[in-house]
This record gives sequence, C-alpha cells and structure tokens, in this order.
Amino acid sequence: MKEFEEKLINIKNEMENVRELYVKNYITKNDYQKETRDLFEMAVEYGA
Repeated sequence: MKEFEEKLINIKNEMENVRELYVKNYITKNDYQKETRDLFEMAVEYGA
C-alpha cells in the first residue's frame, strides 16, 4: 500500500509540473490535456 501511495504522490507532483508548463506557455493545450490524461490513467491503476 505504501508503494502505491508513493507512486500516487509522484504522479500528483508530475501533474503539477505539467500544469505549470502549460500556465507558463511552454506546452500547448493539446499537450497539456494528453499528458494529464496519461498521468490520470496511471493514477487509476494505483487506486486513485
């Protein structure tokens, strides 16, 4: 269980990083949406 929690925390941090890139216009809206979907799918696998 602790392993999953750590992975979910890492995914959350990555989502925050991707959001920051989008807000600062380093990536496009489409890239932001794709990355967020991919990360969300990973999170679901770990029970989010």
